[in-house]
Amino acid sequence: MVDQERLLSACLGLNRDRGFESRPLRQFSPPRRSFDPRLVYSGLFHYPLSKGAITIRHRNALRFVCCVWAYLLAAAPAPGQDEESLQELQKLLKTRISTAAKYEQLAGDAPASVAIVGSEEIRRYGFRTLDEVLRIVPGFAASYDRNYAYLGVRGFGRPTDYNDRVLLLLNGNALNEGMYGSAAIGTDLGLDLGAVERIEIVRGPASALYGTGAMFCVINIVSKKGSDLNGFRMSAEVGSFGRTGMSAAFGKKLADGTDILLAAQFSDVKGRDLYFKEFDDPETDGGWARGLDWDVNFGLNARLVRGGLTFQAMAASRGKGIPTAPWDTVFDDPRAKTLDVRSVLELRYDLDLGAAWMVGLRSYYNHCLYEGYYSYGYLNRDETTAEKLGGEIQLRWDPSSEHRLFAGVEYQNHLRADYRNWDPQTVNFDGNFPYRIWSLYLQDQIKIRSNLSLTLGLRRDEYSTAGSSTTPRLALVYHPWADGTFKLLYGEAFRAPNPYEVHYELPSEGYKSNPGLRPEKIRSFEAIWEQKLGRPLLGFVNVYRYILSGLIDQAPDPADGLLQFRNLGKVRAAGVELGLTSRWASGVWAQASYAFQSAEDAATGAKLTNALTHVFKAGLSCPVFKLGFVSIQLLAESERLTVARTATKPFRLADLAFVSGDRLEPFRISVRIRNIFNETYALPGGFEHRMPAIVQDPRNYSVKLEYLF
Repeated sequence: MVDQERLLSACLGLNRDRGFESRPLRQFSPPRRSFDPRLVYSGLFHYPLSKGAITIRHRNALRFVCCVWAYLLAAAPAPGQDEESLQELQKLLKTRISTAAKYEQLAGDAPASVAIVGSEEIRRYGFRTLDEVLRIVPGFAASYDRNYAYLGVRGFGRPTDYNDRVLLLLNGNALNEGMYGSAAIGTDLGLDLGAVERIEIVRGPASALYGTGAMFCVINIVSKKGSDLNGFRMSAEVGSFGRTGMSAAFGKKLADGTDILLAAQFSDVKGRDLYFKEFDDPETDGGWARGLDWDVNFGLNARLVRGGLTFQAMAASRGKGIPTAPWDTVFDDPRAKTLDVRSVLELRYDLDLGAAWMVGLRSYYNHCLYEGYYSYGYLNRDETTAEKLGGEIQLRWDPSSEHRLFAGVEYQNHLRADYRNWDPQTVNFDGNFPYRIWSLYLQDQIKIRSNLSLTLGLRRDEYSTAGSSTTPRLALVYHPWADGTFKLLYGEAFRAPNPYEVHYELPSEGYKSNPGLRPEKIRSFEAIWEQKLGRPLLGFVNVYRYILSGLIDQAPDPADGLLQFRNLGKVRAAGVELGLTSRWASGVWAQASYAFQSAEDAATGAKLTNALTHVFKAGLSCPVFKLGFVSIQLLAESERLTVARTATKPFRLADLAFVSGDRLEPFRISVRIRNIFNETYALPGGFEHRMPAIVQDPRNYSVKLEYLF
């Protein structure tokens, strides 16, 4: 038996340390107006630091790792449990996903690099938002500028890009809005993760199936079925920084076979007072932004399935205070805030026409509204409205058991792509730029041998305003033996310039439009090896290389000196990802991963801003006295380069969570402590901020009580 109490005490007894040894920051003089567009291109790339490795010099971090391994060794299954542990791992391996090919298949057979985070993993670690989930995915890095959450993938993470190079789906329906191409991954998503069955993450280019924006990854959130809940669930939550929240969900499968899921959540965070040394002046309250870090969000989603018919709806709203005074606005003004409102409707019908044919039809409507309130003494207003109506027809044909053809036609009508900026005296910009997209795609999957398959894909996208793009994909999946999988992948993707980049102009302030802007394009090569290492352990190695060309950035036109978005940069990157996952019959789950990433300017070899080189992640979840599960996460990142040419300090974070088990039902208790070492750290911000790096949250907690009936 494992002495769980003693091992758990060792983990919980970690004292706060000083973090990782940091390198000195380069001194700089912050610009008065941090968004100087002439610096954007030159600041995107900068010189690589001499070394990027993380050095762990504190006993607490080493003690944590030792505790993890001690628990794993002590909890190793006895001979009688060995087969049960194998079955636990097989459940993970047999998970069927639909994101990689738009139809269900085993993750090991998918022609892509796939990661899956299931509902039980979400529950055990106490995740509340999507960006918290993505932090544990190998090769991913999240950041937060006290307004929006951002995602970096495989060394590429542009500050303030609003996640426009990743594609976010809800049950296969794209959620990216149509003005900036942005994807919400923080509290602005407004989704109750307690109603999520799994999150499928497909790394690498995927435009051959999904079109624009699917450059670095596709993230598909798959909702639970109503039968999974089979009743009603309510919860209430309290926590640090004045956090209060509640959620409710209902799920049921009716007698006629109709499956219904309804879920809603609300959260109100008062936030904390924040100090920024860049504003340390008696006229600005000594650099303190008080009462401005608040966050109020609401979300509702519904799903109804009956036979081949599926209907889903989603609505979300978030208001967020802005404590950082971006865009050279007045510091500590309580009027500074943003509002994001999103809604989605989708109707889908899948029809099986015999054993070899399937037809899928779907139609959808998406609406997104953004409002920004910025103070310059007077109140400046920023507003966008994006409205999209579309439809898709899919056809799947299996001419034989070794051959599958999948084709589709999609039409999108962006009814509104409206941007408006004004203040009490002047309308600075007001324009609506609707556009349409026709798309045709084809994918052919052939089993060359019983253990070898080839996937070929091609998609053509025709834009009414931005020209056209053709994107191919190729994948070879080989199972040399039952416990191993080798994948060789090639893919291309693109990001069409969004309406703001093409049309924004304000000559009086030195900005002009660029109707000739071309899409960004990426080419990627990847090799993947997945191997079962004994009955309870699965390992993987991913090696990749990509080249991104035509990077869109803002720079002066040599002809007149006016600023415009232009195709300027070219990025070259390579990296390796290593990981281990274990699932044991005793209920112990563990995983660890390391990623090395090198992303640079292809012309100069300069390191990209906000790109980190080394990332280590580990997690351990184990049962405690049959009362529930204790889960610990560890995240260690190397330094990142800021747009102000400084380096952030490498850091180590650890989170602790406890969730109750079946013994306390119908009640469930969830307790989570984030940043248990109380590490002080900051992450790069964009050019709109005077501070080069934005301070992140110290140790904080949340307690959630659920009632099931």
